[in-house]
Amino acid sequence: QCSSTCAGGFHRRAVVCQDEEGRSASYCDEATKPPESRHCDSGPCPRWNYGNWGECTQTCGDGIKTRLVICQ
Repeated sequence: QCSSTCAGGFHRRAVVCQDEEGRSASYCDEATKPPESRHCDSGPCPRWNYGNWGECTQTCGDGIKTRLVICQ
C-alpha cells in the first residue's frame, strides 16, 4: 500500500535474489534488480476551508459569531 493516503507517498516491496528452489542466492545481476520503492500520489490532502465571520448575535454583552467551515 501507499505510505500516504494523499499527497506524496511511497510503495515499498522486498526484492531478493533466489534460486529455482526459492533459496537465497547471491549471483543475481544488480544492474537488472527491480526497484524496491516507487512514488505514489493519491491526489491532494483534504484541508479546512472557511468563510468570513458573520454578525454577532448580540449588540452588547456576550454574543456569538459563526462562519461556515468545511473539510475539502
